[in-house]
Amino acid sequence: MVDSDPKANINVRSSSYWIAHATGRCDGCRAGTRCVALALPPSHQSLALDWDAQKDESVAYNWETAKWSAFLLYVEYLPDEVRRRLQAASAGYRFAFSERTQESYWANHCTACGALMEDHDLFCEPDGAFLPTTAESAAAVTLEHVGEALEAGAVGYACEPQFLDSMAAR
Repeated sequence: MVDSDPKANINVRSSSYWIAHATGRCDGCRAGTRCVALALPPSHQSLALDWDAQKDESVAYNWETAKWSAFLLYVEYLPDEVRRRLQAASAGYRFAFSERTQESYWANHCTACGALMEDHDLFCEPDGAFLPTTAESAAAVTLEHVGEALEAGAVGYACEPQFLDSMAAR
């Protein structure tokens, strides 16, 4: 997402959201680090390509309402208030360039050595900080509800993460 106006890259929105808290393990120094993530409840909206318009060679997008919860990955745009909340929850959360993806995004960093902790490892690898594989490991992830609207720009989107709904019910 490259644009002179970062708000032009908003592709998800919700009337509320959760800040997820978990401990991730740094690939570099193996230290445990407090990590944060954005989670959206069912009924959030995402911007989707209108395939019918695309067939007519015009590009159109529509807001679609989701029936599931989701984690946002590779977040490229955050409103200032949301960013401040996430950084207050984890000192290692900041915007950075990833050698692996060759893109910049809001990412967790190891508080011991400063290494970037890739979203893929935290969200997509089994037993990553935000991909628990058992109810016991899911219990280590906590959700803080924020009853305010969110608009963000994210490249990745993890639909129906296992155990998220049970975490939110706590």
